[in-house]
Amino acid sequence: MSTRETRYSAGVTRLIERPSPNFDARKSAIDLVVLHYTGMQNAEVALSRLTDAAPVAGRYPGPWQDSAIDAAAPLGRVSAHYVVDEEGAVYRLVDEEQRAWHAGASSWEGRVDTNDRSIGIEIVNGGHDFGLPDFPDDQVNALIGLLHDVTARRELSPARIVGHSDVAPGRKLDPGEVFPWSTLADHGVALAPKCPIGRGGAALFGLGDQGEAVGTLQRELAAIGYCIDMTEAFDQLTHHCVRAFQARFRQAEVSGVVDEETRIIVADIAAQTRALRPS
Repeated sequence: MSTRETRYSAGVTRLIERPSPNFDARKSAIDLVVLHYTGMQNAEVALSRLTDAAPVAGRYPGPWQDSAIDAAAPLGRVSAHYVVDEEGAVYRLVDEEQRAWHAGASSWEGRVDTNDRSIGIEIVNGGHDFGLPDFPDDQVNALIGLLHDVTARRELSPARIVGHSDVAPGRKLDPGEVFPWSTLADHGVALAPKCPIGRGGAALFGLGDQGEAVGTLQRELAAIGYCIDMTEAFDQLTHHCVRAFQARFRQAEVSGVVDEETRIIVADIAAQTRALRPS
């Protein structure tokens, strides 16, 4: 294992080479960064899993699998381009020019195979299975530095930074509702609402509701990038997309139910996304 210092635009961060064999060739240009939490016990377990060429269930026990599972049962091979640990060390697992296996079944802006167009960054955190702990300042600062470096080199706007739950709503919850998206936005590497927030308001619509207002919401979510059907019916997919949106932009109300504030923030983020989209 080799270690060297790399200067990111937000400061100096340790970059540690920890190569993973789990990658293949890209077919698309990079235009997206996907943030994840590792959701495992600690950094070393996560790094082992992300670099394992032949993972089996017995090597990675945890609440994510049935206790009766055969220890020799094979698991899917996974990886990411980078891992950021709690102390702020950044591990490089896969070269950016290669396709890492981090997002699984996913879609954004009407395109499937998010892996092929994205850089995947895993942030060491136990996630929902381990009480969704806070993300330490050193870790967040290192992530911001890494994102500044990636977005500057790739000429990516803040709208190109998304969460795993955005590209796989309903299937994934990471990086979760305590992830400090607003801090990233303060440093120019994520979007945040520009409208006043905190007004709350009664629920407007949720599962089972139908009508033009639901259709408008769906169109705005689609403008942001969520892959959602234009049905004018508040179905399960719409619920999952709203919940994923709230986990990023309305963390005080992650219910999948739309109130007035959620509706206003959706319109705000949609407008910002349109403005940042290349003409």
